[in-house]
Amino acid sequence: MIYTREYLENLADSINRQYFPERLSSPSVLDGYDLLEALGCSYEWKYISPDDTIMGITFFDDGYWHIWPKGTYSEGDKPSIEIFPKGSIIINQRVLDSKRKGSDCSERFIVTHEAAHWIKDREYFESHPDSMLQTCYKNDFEKTFWSSSMTELEIIERQANYLGAAIHMPRDVITDAFFKAGRYKHRPTGPIEFKGYMRKWIAEIAPQFGMNFNPVKYRLKDLNIIFDPE
Repeated sequence: MIYTREYLENLADSINRQYFPERLSSPSVLDGYDLLEALGCSYEWKYISPDDTIMGITFFDDGYWHIWPKGTYSEGDKPSIEIFPKGSIIINQRVLDSKRKGSDCSERFIVTHEAAHWIKDREYFESHPDSMLQTCYKNDFEKTFWSSSMTELEIIERQANYLGAAIHMPRDVITDAFFKAGRYKHRPTGPIEFKGYMRKWIAEIAPQFGMNFNPVKYRLKDLNIIFDPE
């Protein structure tokens, strides 16, 4: 299914309102695993790829996947096959193993991306019986925009990013936080051009949502709060 941005915004607000209503009034960090539990999904961490190629998998029916013995490939390594029930979310263990700065924020976004698949894409996958799981690749997490020239699966991935970001950063709350960081007395009526000094504002509010810099900037652009000059 292909949804409008307004539909996804409303869906994100309804998810927060149902499970974490306090998040619609002030900035806070969402634990994606709490969301998965609220949705009735199970989750595990497995080496679902011997590298960072695949970051997560959502099972829309009982299924199986190849599990590797460790997070890096050595000659002779062979994966085993494990069975996972419907509603399972599998996160690449390498995400947890990462010591890179901001890796905890990346993990939050990946987990909520998988939750977004479960929230919005069950109807699609249940109507496509040959595709009862969705594998999410590293490149799938880079952008939130989509266009009619993309394949349906590409749009599904981009919209999972959009919904996940909207759940983490509710539109009214992130907007208020940004203008508060900028010490605005009167909010502009239209989008404002992104300037270098605004990086400090984003750096200030990103930890309030448990996010890295780029997801916050993309979110503000998606909401038409800021724009980059041509």
